[in-house]
Amino acid sequence: MAKAKKTKPRERLFRWRVSLLTKTPARFVDFTLAPDQETAEEQVAEAHKISETLRHKLVAIWDEL
Repeated sequence: MAKAKKTKPRERLFRWRVSLLTKTPARFVDFTLAPDQETAEEQVAEAHKISETLRHKLVAIWDEL
């Protein structure tokens, strides 16, 4: 039998719900697919042109599909 080819492990993407913590309740910004929380926050900040002064108030929560 032939051996199966070894491939690189694919990076698993998770769905993240990103919100902006400015008031109560937090303002929902967007969903995104990313491998980790930091990347999800960065993607949404760039996509929605969120300023550097507010980026520390972004929070990404893992969301099941």
